[in-house]
This record gives sequence, structure tokens and C-alpha cells, in this order.
Amino acid sequence: MLLPPSVRPVEGPADPTSREAWTRAADNYLAHCARAANWNKLIEIPAMRRLLGEARGKRTLEVGCGPAHYSVWLAQQGAEAWGLDPVAALLEAARGSAEAAGVELRLRPGGVECLADYPDAHFDMVLFPMMLEYVDDLASTFRQANRLLTAEGFVAISVVHPMRSFNVKHETEEGEELRIVSGYLHSGVFEWSQWIMRDADGNDIPCRSHRRTIEEYVEALIGAGFLIEALREPDASPEGWLLDPRTCRENHHCPNFLLLKAAKDARRL
Repeated sequence: MLLPPSVRPVEGPADPTSREAWTRAADNYLAHCARAANWNKLIEIPAMRRLLGEARGKRTLEVGCGPAHYSVWLAQQGAEAWGLDPVAALLEAARGSAEAAGVELRLRPGGVECLADYPDAHFDMVLFPMMLEYVDDLASTFRQANRLLTAEGFVAISVVHPMRSFNVKHETEEGEELRIVSGYLHSGVFEWSQWIMRDADGNDIPCRSHRRTIEEYVEALIGAGFLIEALREPDASPEGWLLDPRTCRENHHCPNFLLLKAAKDARRL
């Protein structure tokens, strides 16, 4: 398997290495979030908002909320928004985001292990934005999400598109192009240190995450009692193309994000 130099397959779980890495890289990540033109703002966030739909009067839970992009937006739409994150600095940023937006969020520290603490049928939406790559037990996490949802509830997830994982940029006479360098079906846990995983001094921070295929995500949802309602591989918005055409062209060549929306399967209630 051909991989970039900063990536290697490893034995064992992604957590707690991933949790420790995000704790150390929190400031760098928050700086990324603050940029006007980043991949999430250009592509993922607008697409996820469209997927979520009407939120007024709904109770929502954002797992791995970070600075609470979605929870703040949902609260602004009239939802009762809850959030979880295991990284103290990101949870503090979420509180700051809520205060700046003039909304109230119900936030608590913790990761997917805290899902067991909530009562049955407590939420109308459970969101997993850009965090499932760091979850070791996908099946158990989705079963808990199913338990937490009302009969009409749904989960919404966003992940790095499996075709995108560990691809590299290649310099050509025309500029950079994206080159797929590793096999799509090579699932497992990988350790890497690139992009956002740097500390305040610019030092690389080793992180671990799961590389999964679309099939693995879909089968885990079905196995946990969900029906797939929507699958999205979003392009950038017209505004995104104007802000950063280079990033949008790259996404058009190989999508950055995979989004899934899944409702409770009424046949299994």
C-alpha cells in the first residue's frame, strides 16, 4: 500500500491517542475554523445545514461539537441545542460562540461514551460532524444514537470522504493536482501527523483515526436500526467557488466530504 510519508497503519484503537492529539492541536484547529475560506465553511457546513432541515422546536445533540458550528446555528433556528466534546479548549470555544451569537447551548465535556447517560427518545436529531473517524466502536455508537432518538428522529453525519483519505497533492507544470495514492479498500487505524495536527510551535502531533469505506458507514447504520434517507458528496456553493476556486476545483476532482442522514427504521421500533 502506497501512503504519504506522514501516514502509517497501526495496530490498536484510535482513542485515546486521537483525543490527546486534538487536545494539543486545539488552538491550531480553532485558528483554522476562524478562516473565512476553509473547506468546512466552503463545502461541508452549507451542505449539512441543507441536510438538517427545519429545526424549530426540535431538541438536538451535536457529538464532538468543537466550537459548536451546528449547535449555534440550530439554536438560532429555534432548536434546544445540546453539545458534547472531550476537549476543554473546544468546549470553551463553543461557550464563546454561543455567547457571541446570543443563544443558549447545553454543553458538557465528554465523548461518545457519554451517550449512555441520556434517556431514551430524548432527541430529534443527533449529529456526528467530522468526528466518527476517531470513534473505535461505530456499531455501539450508532445503537446508542438510535436509542436516544424519538420515533421521527434522525442522525446526520459528516466525515472525510473515504476516497479522499491520505491522498496527496502532486506538483505539475500546471500547479498542484490531487493524486490518489492508496487503495480505497484499505480500512483500519492509521497514525498520521499532517495538516491541522500541529502544536503552537508548529511541531507535528501524532494522531490516529479510522479509515472506513462508504459501505462500512452504511452497514453500521443499517445494523443499528436505521434507514438511509440521504447520501451527499457535496460540491461547493456558488459563493464558495467565488471565495476559493482552487480549493473548490480540488473538491470537484475528488470530494472532501461524505454526508449521511439516517432515520429510525419503523419496522424495528
